[in-house]
Amino acid sequence: MAPHSPGTDQIDTLLWIGFFIAAIVIVAVNGALIYALRRNRGAAPREMRGGRRIQLRVGGALAAFAAAVLVVSLIYTDKARETPASGAAGLASAKSTPLQISATGQQWLWRYDYPNEAFSYYKLVVPVDTTVELDLVSTDVIHTWDVPQLAPQRDAVPGKTNHVVFRADEEGDYRGQSATFSGQAYAAMRTEVEVVSPQAYKAFVARQKADIQAAQDRVVGLIENGEVP
Repeated sequence: MAPHSPGTDQIDTLLWIGFFIAAIVIVAVNGALIYALRRNRGAAPREMRGGRRIQLRVGGALAAFAAAVLVVSLIYTDKARETPASGAAGLASAKSTPLQISATGQQWLWRYDYPNEAFSYYKLVVPVDTTVELDLVSTDVIHTWDVPQLAPQRDAVPGKTNHVVFRADEEGDYRGQSATFSGQAYAAMRTEVEVVSPQAYKAFVARQKADIQAAQDRVVGLIENGEVP
């Protein structure tokens, strides 16, 4: 799956770098073994020793290789942790600070609370090209919010608030699935992020709030009329 947020792009690149490094090591080790076997084919078994110079050279080369891998990993990890700024096509009110949305994990469903007090279950709707900060909390056990095309995995832990920051660069639907065992129905605990235009996002949260308020007013009316005990 192609990454669609700056943080996931860096992590995806780092994973490919790690893959090629592992491939280089495997090829080098196996090549050295094959060379040694062919060179000594048919020779009587004997103890082999290398000189100090070759040991120092090999050790130095391996140390330099490990140091280079560490530096590259630190650079890409640090870039992945940077908070991306909202773009020109993003939500105007989120240009200076991220759009904050609360994501509550519970067995076995995600609830999303928006700034205007509207909320939705399962599906999170966000504006495109806008920096979004999810405040992850849990009401019961540990749940993992995992939408790999938009952000790294983060845990929702009872009694603690963790954060996920992403900026979707393209409108569309991005799906996530459960990544931590949280009970017998954890496999069904999925989520979907729908990325829309800023105008569509504002219309969605306004409509959600209006529908929720209408439903609450209806219940209050039924109670006042004695239709609900």
